[in-house]
Amino acid sequence: MSEFKDLPIENLRQYVNEDIASGVSETQVYAASVYDIEKFPKPLRIGEDGFSLEKAVEITDDIIFKADKGFFQLTVQTETGEVKNELGGNKGNKKAKNMFDFYVANNNKGNLGFVEIYKNVPMVLLVMEYTGRIRVIGTVESPAYMDTVAATSGKGPDDDNGIQITISDSTGRIAPVYNGNITVLNDAARI
Repeated sequence: MSEFKDLPIENLRQYVNEDIASGVSETQVYAASVYDIEKFPKPLRIGEDGFSLEKAVEITDDIIFKADKGFFQLTVQTETGEVKNELGGNKGNKKAKNMFDFYVANNNKGNLGFVEIYKNVPMVLLVMEYTGRIRVIGTVESPAYMDTVAATSGKGPDDDNGIQITISDSTGRIAPVYNGNITVLNDAARI
């Protein structure tokens, strides 16, 4: 039970009149293969200097890539992206699963090729929420993978043509907030 002796005691204040935007940015979504990452920082843990409730879910150091590597960008359809965190397991042994569920419009060759090539690639994703927070899905040790993919041509003029994708991790921890720099490959084709 010694892991409980250093728990932070902090008030959780909420401001009922504060506008809290829902959803994720359509353009600020980044993905990378874990094989391209040189150094992946982690949030502070209980007992480490400076630990607090906020620091338990914050990454402040940069994700460092190998030479000539970095994130590529994805564009998701407006109001279809969502970062979800779910707890599973038994009492006293709960763990988090994090998911990024989104829709990519158009079954073009690039989008279909992304699914074909990355369907089994271990990844790390950065997803900006409308609040400005950037959430991390996956780590080098516990990467994110495509969980479900459903591509459709649609049936008629009112239907979407594109791909519904869910990418999830099993890190055991709530998807942290990333406050480091984002290394983007400028010459990478946008998906």
